[in-house]
Amino acid sequence: MRAFRSVAAFLIGLFLWTFEASAAIVVRVDKTSQTMRVIVDGEHRHTWAVSTGRAGYNTPNGSYRPQRLERSWHSRKYGMAPMPHSIFFRGGYAIHGTTMVSRLGRVDSHGCIRLAPGNARTLFEMVARQRGATRIVIEGTSPRQTPPALVASRATRQAAAVPRTAQMRLAQPGRQVAAVPAGTRTAQGAPRTAGARVATAVTVPRAVTSAPRGDNRYFAEWFLRR
Repeated sequence: MRAFRSVAAFLIGLFLWTFEASAAIVVRVDKTSQTMRVIVDGEHRHTWAVSTGRAGYNTPNGSYRPQRLERSWHSRKYGMAPMPHSIFFRGGYAIHGTTMVSRLGRVDSHGCIRLAPGNARTLFEMVARQRGATRIVIEGTSPRQTPPALVASRATRQAAAVPRTAQMRLAQPGRQVAAVPAGTRTAQGAPRTAGARVATAVTVPRAVTSAPRGDNRYFAEWFLRR
C-alpha cells in the first residue's frame, strides 16, 4: 500500500512538472519573497520584484488562467487608480503596472500584483501572443506587516510621553507656606512685597483658660473679718 502511494505521488508530480514545462508561459508569483518568475517553454526568462496585497487585502493563492487583458484600465473601486497593462486572472484581481516603483518588493497593494511599468508591458505583450497557453501560479505567504493605525498610535504615545525626570520633579511634594498680603509686616517687623511668602512660624498666645483670681481673694478676706 505504501509503495502504491509512493508511485502515485511520483506520477502526479511528474504529470504536473510535464504540464508546467509544456506550457508556453508560466508566471509564478512568490508572496513570501515578493518576486515574480516568468518561465517560457520551460526556460526561466525573468525575475521581477512585485507588490502583493498588504494587511487586510490578501492576494489569493492558486493556479489561474488569464481571463481578460486591458491595455489601459482604471480601478473604479479605488478612486480610478491607473492599472496599465492589466492581466485579470480572477474577478477584479489582476497583474498590472504601477507608478509606486519604490514600494516594489514588499506588500503594498489592495490584492492585485503590481509590477514596474516596463515589466508589466513586457509581460502583457507576451501573454497577449499566447493567452491560451499561459498559467499564473500564486503561492507563498505574505510577510507580516504592522497595521498603519497601530504604528500611528504608538508614535503618538511616544511623542506625548513626559520625560521621567520631569515626572519625578512633579511628584515631589512642595512645602506649604502661607501667603502674606502686600503691605503687611512679619514677626520681625520687615515689610513684605506683593506675592511674597513667609516661612517663619508666628507664635499664637494660648487662650486664657481660667478667670482672674482677684474676686476670690476679696471674698476670702471679707469672710475672715466677720
